[in-house]
Amino acid sequence: MQIKFGTSGWRGIIAREFTWDRVNRVVDAIGLLLLREERKSIVIGGDCRFLSPELAESTAERMAGYGFEVLLSSGPCPTPVLSHACRKGGHGGVINFTASHNPPLYNGIKFSPWHGGPADTDLTRSIEKVIEEGEKPEKGSGSVVTKDLRCDYSRDIQKYLNPDVFKNSGLKVVYDAFSGAGSGLLDRILVNLGSSVRVLNGARDPLFAGRQHPEPGESGTADLALQVISSGASLGVATDGDADRFGIIDENGGFVSPHDYLPLLLNYLIEVKGYNGIAVRSVTTSSLLDRVALDHGLETVVTPVGFKYLGAEMLEGNVILAGEESGGLSIMDHVPEKDGILACLLASEMVCAGGRGLAAQLEDLWTKYGRVYVSRVDIHLDGSLRDYIVKKYFESDPSEIAGLAVNSVDRTDGARMILGKSDWILIRLSGTEPLARIYVQSDSAENRDSILEKVVAEFRRMRNAE
Repeated sequence: MQIKFGTSGWRGIIAREFTWDRVNRVVDAIGLLLLREERKSIVIGGDCRFLSPELAESTAERMAGYGFEVLLSSGPCPTPVLSHACRKGGHGGVINFTASHNPPLYNGIKFSPWHGGPADTDLTRSIEKVIEEGEKPEKGSGSVVTKDLRCDYSRDIQKYLNPDVFKNSGLKVVYDAFSGAGSGLLDRILVNLGSSVRVLNGARDPLFAGRQHPEPGESGTADLALQVISSGASLGVATDGDADRFGIIDENGGFVSPHDYLPLLLNYLIEVKGYNGIAVRSVTTSSLLDRVALDHGLETVVTPVGFKYLGAEMLEGNVILAGEESGGLSIMDHVPEKDGILACLLASEMVCAGGRGLAAQLEDLWTKYGRVYVSRVDIHLDGSLRDYIVKKYFESDPSEIAGLAVNSVDRTDGARMILGKSDWILIRLSGTEPLARIYVQSDSAENRDSILEKVVAEFRRMRNAE
């Protein structure tokens, strides 16, 4: 069974694909490539998943045995904190034991090179090649230093915040830590800023308190929404297991989609904080972000799905905000990696600075720029349906889909079929599961739902016809 990296590392079911022996093979390959580049220091850590702390400690000793100077997190650590430690200390990379939002049975390795952002495709293919060849680094004499990496991060993150607006704001926040590594960090920062915080699922639990899909999307934050309503909180915030993804609930208990939060935040960063530069989004993210950027005379860059592409744009410089619909963002010269903690802190600041909740602020945004509706549905693929989709939509330029005329096709990632001024359908094939991901955008919720229904019906007919 080959070890293959996906859009964000190598993941597998524990004890089936993800075994200690295979972990060591990946670690050895990373170590060999770093030594070839004469990068002899590395940051190692992991989240709260089963075996993550033990694997991090074992890997630290293994890398020290190859001559590396290892900075080891003293406990479960968010992904953006590990990235920050790498950049701050000028280290050669990060080995991070996490499967992010995957089900509890999974764990994984996420490798980030010197810049702290996700490894690009060329680098992960090099790792896969070395694994296949089976070569190991030579023995050396290194060391392991254990440190709480969250302290430096907590101090440095203040540069992106305005502490004054939190004072005497009466901000009340409910935080769902999803039994993950963000607990004790995000809530502590908010308390130190003067906020009142109630924490849900703050204790480490590799089973995520029974959650089969520990992702802070709309369904995953349903309990948080109820707690916001019952407690009269100003907002609710959530981070996933490794705290790179965010979820936000407004003052009315409504889920604030990343499709709406990202343009709202961009507008705030420009008008209130005075930031200037480029906005970056993935191709599956709402084009409402483009409208805000255009209104302020700024450029928008659209990338394929995966923060490694957005992070690459950040490394070029002059980026205000980089974000994607799956709940990831970063800003300015911060880490070129998703940071759910920063996303939640900025949402809290926006409430304090505006003196109103996010629902009220969004109404103003929609009044000025219009509203855009985006939904996603995943369709299970068998061989025949996959072949049909590939042949009709990926290997040719379709003139119609589900009876709707296609004006043009954008192949930034998958096939995005433009139907009208704001209406489009995007089809991507998952790289890790037998799924076709279907995204639809429209200025009308009814039109979006109708388009999505027609596309799903077409694919189901094709599958049932075989």
